[in-house]
Amino acid sequence: MRAFLGIGLCALALLRAHPGRAAAHEAQAAPAPCVSPCVTPAGDTGYANYAFASELGSGVYEINGSTIQVYQLEPGYRLRSAEYPGDRPGIRLIFPVTVGFFDFELQDLAHLEIPTHIGAVSLEPGVQLDYWLRPQWHVYPYAKAGATFASSAEVNAYIWDVGVSSDYRFSLVNTTDLWRADLVHARVHYHSTLEDGAALPDDSFTRLRNGVELRRTFGAAWHERRYEVGAYGVGDIYLDAPHGPQSGISARTLQFEFGLMFGLNPMYRLWGVPWPRLGIGYRDAGILSGWRLVIGEPF
Repeated sequence: MRAFLGIGLCALALLRAHPGRAAAHEAQAAPAPCVSPCVTPAGDTGYANYAFASELGSGVYEINGSTIQVYQLEPGYRLRSAEYPGDRPGIRLIFPVTVGFFDFELQDLAHLEIPTHIGAVSLEPGVQLDYWLRPQWHVYPYAKAGATFASSAEVNAYIWDVGVSSDYRFSLVNTTDLWRADLVHARVHYHSTLEDGAALPDDSFTRLRNGVELRRTFGAAWHERRYEVGAYGVGDIYLDAPHGPQSGISARTLQFEFGLMFGLNPMYRLWGVPWPRLGIGYRDAGILSGWRLVIGEPF
């Protein structure tokens, strides 16, 4: 427990650091995100409810002078399992829930204070198939649809996405490794209008993601558990990036993230649910470059 507390505090300290001169210069040149319809200095209308927060990944982001917290849960119900490679696909109902807190102070986390203002909540139930192609290879087509509810009612929206994910597990030098490839198309449809009566334009993106994580356990076993560290890297290609930084996703075509994950093998469980791993990463994404405190899985 002391080790995990130390990791978390170190990660918080890193998040307070500046991401570098180039990123800082870009951040100064970019308008700060807002969480309700606003007018930028250039006169353009922004509508930042982070409707795509479910695609950011769980964690705490220090981006462009603002703190964004995203927490995701994905309960599900398995209708049918794939019993062996080449068998008929498994079927799983999924019920993803994403909660976003914006401009919450990092020092509040260090004091274990709970946020009282929710920036956005999204509910996006769907179905996922499990094609077990090889002993170490699964492919998961999926489709989800739901809604996001923001702190400002004017930017509530319907959201949906379809995609396919591939998990390939392998081992290098006694490590437990994962290569995940994911192709997704996500879309948001706003069902409100601005004060002048103009309709908010729909937005969408198509992303090809490749992520690799190398995990290794070390140290003597304690209560049948050992420490585990993982190094990960993620590369994203946005074929149709969201419009502007207010979406919470950079419009840059190529984006990268690298970091370290820390945990136990096996992890402790609470009511049958494993504790999330903790990690620290840096995302290179143009004006939205910054540090990320990872909670759970890196991608």
